Amino acid sequence: MTYTSIATILHNKDADKSALEFAICFARHHDAHLHVLCTGVDETEPGFYYAGAHAIAVQQNFDLAREEADQLETAAQARLASEDIKWDVQSVTVMPGGLDPFLADHMRFFDLTILPAPHQGNNDRIDAMTFEACLFGADVPVLVVPQGVEMKGNFNNIKVAWDDGVEAMAAARAALPLMKDAKITTIAIVDPPMHAPDRSDPGGKLAAYLVRNGAKVDVAIHARTQPSIAAQLLARAAETDVDLMVMGAYGHSRMREAILGGVTRDMLRLTTLPLLMAH
Repeated sequence: MTYTSIATILHNKDADKSALEFAICFARHHDAHLHVLCTGVDETEPGFYYAGAHAIAVQQNFDLAREEADQLETAAQARLASEDIKWDVQSVTVMPGGLDPFLADHMRFFDLTILPAPHQGNNDRIDAMTFEACLFGADVPVLVVPQGVEMKGNFNNIKVAWDDGVEAMAAARAALPLMKDAKITTIAIVDPPMHAPDRSDPGGKLAAYLVRNGAKVDVAIHARTQPSIAAQLLARAAETDVDLMVMGAYGHSRMREAILGGVTRDMLRLTTLPLLMAH
């Protein structure tokens, strides 16, 4: 498997452009085609305006959204014009409720989507909606880029957060092209259950699978000493100079994670590393 077609999404002309810059470097490094989708999102709330004004407000808001999409498209084309990669830029304007189904259909034709980290800094609900639409609707792996993070070449030290789940396996498969080039890939397991099916060899089957696919693999068992599993994984990653974290997303329902919290949401909020996730 190789990455031949990747995508990134812009929706706010004033937002940090770390994900776009990361995507450009990633596309060059993997000789992949980069698709930049510039979205204008009309956030009109139906029923908010009094009778007679609603149609006018809807049109005005839609026009503003389309104008922003056009501005993003122009800026993206200007940024990419001098780059030595294969690329295209597309703009689209969507109405309320239209973003999720559009992205679910559109983004499924790419190997990987590179997006800014939702739930961090000034990133808004559109970032979270975009992330979840790609992950669930389009079923495409997402490489999350925190603000200010740059790509400098291969990921040499990769950590896989492993819980023996379907989501974690999907993420590991999605990251195989990166693991083949890494100097080491560590399978990290936090507090493995005493009665797990693989208790005599935790992570062993995944290690064998990754080695057969050309990765150099180690297994690390971590006792939980931090307030959350996400904090534990990130603390160990910092201690060992990890430059990419790979993990499954939303092993529990999104509703449960939104209300009670969970590893996925904690990781998206706390990470300062690029984070490859799949569901």
